[in-house]
Amino acid sequence: MSYPLNWKSLDTIEEFDRLVETSRDKPALIFKHRPSSPESTHALQTLEADWSISPENLDLYMVDVMKDKDVAEAVTDMAGVINEYPQVLLFADGVTMYDESREMISVKKIKLALKIINRTFKWMETRV
Repeated sequence: MSYPLNWKSLDTIEEFDRLVETSRDKPALIFKHRPSSPESTHALQTLEADWSISPENLDLYMVDVMKDKDVAEAVTDMAGVINEYPQVLLFADGVTMYDESREMISVKKIKLALKIINRTFKWMETRV
């Protein structure tokens, strides 16, 4: 089943801080995009063509790495990853749980990461 992608623009560091906090309740995916890059545009088009994750399970955000460079750098710094584009970062429980860059970005990998996160949290809840 395919779902529409409703990207929310991530324009400020304050919005990013809120995203990290709300990821404690619902995972969030950030797509770091450079619109002038054919590679970045291709990665985005591929994600959109293959998308099959319900919006109930994941919030979607996009940061323009040229327009909002400070936000892109804050995301990278907080995640502890190399600053690349295109790049996806999956946040859950207030931390980065998954990241991928360039041609390695795929819906299949994002779905697998979400599945692992959900199972891990369910397992942790049974241990409390």
